[in-house]
Amino acid sequence: MSAMPVIGDPALLGTNKADFYVAVNGNDTNLGTSVDAPFATLKRARDAVREKRKNFPDKNILVLIRGGRYQLDETVVFGLVDSGSDAASITYSAYPNEKPVFSAAKEITGWRKASHEVLNVDVPAAAKSKLIVADVSNNFKTLFDNQGMLPRARSERFIPIKDGKKTQLSFPKGAMKSWSNMSDVELFVRPHHAWIMNILPMKSVDEKKSIANTRLKSTYAMNKLHFLPNTKNCWVENIFEALNEPGNWVLDSKAKKVYLWPRSDSAIYAPQLQELVRIEGLIDKQGPVDTPVKNIHFFGLSFMHGERHTLTDEDAGVQHEWEMQDKNHAMFRLRGTENCSVSGCHFSQCGGSALRVDLHGINNRITNNLLEYIGSTGIFLCGYGPGTKDVNKNNVISNNYIHHTGRIYAHGSGILVWQSGDNKITNNLIHNTPYTGLIISGYMSHFFAKGDGRELTRTVRWHDLGGSKRKMTREQAMPYLHSRNNLIAYNEIHHAMEELGDGNAIYIRGAGKNNVIKGNYVHHLVAPMIMQAAIRTDGGQTDTLITENIIYKCTSQGILLKLNNRAENNYIVDIIAPPRGYYMSLREGPMTGASIKNNIFYSTTDICTFIDELPPGKEGSSEDRRGRELARAVDTNCNGNIYFCKAKENIAIDHLADHRKLGIDRNSIAADPMFVDVSKGNFNLKDSSPAFALGIKQIDMSKIGLQTS
Repeated sequence: MSAMPVIGDPALLGTNKADFYVAVNGNDTNLGTSVDAPFATLKRARDAVREKRKNFPDKNILVLIRGGRYQLDETVVFGLVDSGSDAASITYSAYPNEKPVFSAAKEITGWRKASHEVLNVDVPAAAKSKLIVADVSNNFKTLFDNQGMLPRARSERFIPIKDGKKTQLSFPKGAMKSWSNMSDVELFVRPHHAWIMNILPMKSVDEKKSIANTRLKSTYAMNKLHFLPNTKNCWVENIFEALNEPGNWVLDSKAKKVYLWPRSDSAIYAPQLQELVRIEGLIDKQGPVDTPVKNIHFFGLSFMHGERHTLTDEDAGVQHEWEMQDKNHAMFRLRGTENCSVSGCHFSQCGGSALRVDLHGINNRITNNLLEYIGSTGIFLCGYGPGTKDVNKNNVISNNYIHHTGRIYAHGSGILVWQSGDNKITNNLIHNTPYTGLIISGYMSHFFAKGDGRELTRTVRWHDLGGSKRKMTREQAMPYLHSRNNLIAYNEIHHAMEELGDGNAIYIRGAGKNNVIKGNYVHHLVAPMIMQAAIRTDGGQTDTLITENIIYKCTSQGILLKLNNRAENNYIVDIIAPPRGYYMSLREGPMTGASIKNNIFYSTTDICTFIDELPPGKEGSSEDRRGRELARAVDTNCNGNIYFCKAKENIAIDHLADHRKLGIDRNSIAADPMFVDVSKGNFNLKDSSPAFALGIKQIDMSKIGLQTS
């Protein structure tokens, strides 16, 4: 399940005959049609393809790119004039058995010792003899050496001393200063909620009043973390006094100098671009019709050293501002595309996201790629906001290996799908994410609230909906929630939720109907958090089928179920407790139409709650403390399940007896389901398992995760 994907298109491996060639020792004055006289740049090859297509519009064209490092000083843009057609494709591929690497970073040279006299600033004593300095002409937010991203100088973390505002923070004495390089200092804050990280430019610091002001708003007020009030959720970066370990660096943009405590004798690189490659059709954001680029394909290429974005006053955020809609925040971007593909490529070491499909994106394929050490999100499908324009759909995200996302924006997930439907998201391996592994999202449960907040409301296409801003019911809004009919299947996710809170391995909210979460293996969510689950349906999510998933060794909660969603034929094994140990949590009603059927609940410890329900907010109330209708197992089709507690069998027996008193679980049993070997991760059922008599299906683990053929 954890094999590496094949790099390169199998159909092209061994093919060394092409229409054009590119090589690091090439020359853009060459004809480029011979391997002995190649072009030097991707841009020149693009232009040559453009010219050839004028005379051969229906011919497939192949460009082969030799191995080596290609430094990009500007984004390479493929537009309508570069498009293939329904009959002919344009392919840019690695030369067989070679690795071309496109980097957005330029080497910084001219390093020299930075004496105390040269610095003329306070730095830790240990750093004074270690620092080197170089002159730079551009600003940058990330820096790299040959080992990867270098850690920018960071202050100690702290907790706000009282409630703040979206542009104002109250800090403990000494935690912040009125720095001379204030325009370079950035505040990193998890504002109020555990699920988001903001990076905000500083405006001013009043040391006497212990109040800091930022130039842009945070997503939520800058308070202590809700539910996690003792978590140090704030720090600042790019300050000299925090230059305290190898790899730390500070940029002084006024002096046009960068200071570094090197961790090796490696070359140092500063990024120049956020986007390395963009495929862009004709986008009419306000109108009903776009004209997409078609049939361009990229195979076996590597992309590195993309810069990260910063917030602006014009940004429109998706749910919880995990990403910004239609923003140049990825190394590879498809914006207005159909039938394009990115396969067998390698994305690594960037400050922003790796790959995104924006607005109009139909029938694109993102397959067999390796994405690692990414500043924000790995892969992002981002459609239009709620409205009648629904043109991000039918894409395939399959067999990608994604790990260590969220290196800067800690909320950066492995895969994020927003307002995009009918996609197949299958056989991906995702691990080591600070927050959620895979997100399917649309709009929130307070559908289309008024205002002009950066989160969600700016994305709504009011002109599609009659022009006037109005709040809608869930059913009224449902036609405009486009993340419907997605298949999320056979993915393996582990070690998600390593840093933030209130997240999950697989999360779906406000995404429209008929999504299927099937055959995924979620294991070892081991961060000790109270508000995480392996699979979670959240506010406003309905009509979702969660089936044939295996959940193992996950902290806190297995499946969190709301409304009429269905959990059928899942294996939920050894949920780690404390803090909760809930194998299934029921959290929002009405649950009419929901099902908890043919699942196996299996615990080897005696700290387990198989199905947890919230109590009424007040005695006799039909609502919980948050005013939601109570979610109760008795309102679901709850039957045909197996409950087993190996350490204390009476726990399962008593649970089943309580349910039968309510008239549910009449055909369920409290018995050993007879897995082959849980301790070794073998969840096959023995032939004599009682599960088969109940109609519980064997889950074929060979279909899960990366596939090598």
